[in-house]
Amino acid sequence: MKHNPELHYGHWIRKIIRKINSIYDHRLQQYDLTGSQLSVLFQLWKKDGLTQKDIQENLNIRPASVSGLVDTLSSKGFIVRKQDDEDARIKRLYLTEDGIKLNDLCTEIIEEIEVTITQGFSQDEKIILMSWLKKLYGNLQSLE
Repeated sequence: MKHNPELHYGHWIRKIIRKINSIYDHRLQQYDLTGSQLSVLFQLWKKDGLTQKDIQENLNIRPASVSGLVDTLSSKGFIVRKQDDEDARIKRLYLTEDGIKLNDLCTEIIEEIEVTITQGFSQDEKIILMSWLKKLYGNLQSLE
């Protein structure tokens, strides 16, 4: 009997992730951003002044990945690195005016994509889906 990947949850989750990333990247092109860069900006929109380590932990990505994203966002003028007032060894990341302006523009894109993702779902189904996604994430956390 042949192995059929389409019968695996992980197969569909990976397909969904790739599709969402592709849509984000396409829609964000107009602002010279990628979905990965947006993830970093989103962290700073929630709390400006985070460190790269904070972002790494929040997004659960490798330090080298965060470093590359931060370098790119900095070179585009969306964020700046500043020395911490209390500990000179620590560099904090702050949004520039251009980075702040992107918040509303990108939030609109995020909301449009979210509507498409949940199109055809009732409010109750959306609540259940969110609880299942969180449960899936929690299950995967136990493997680390």
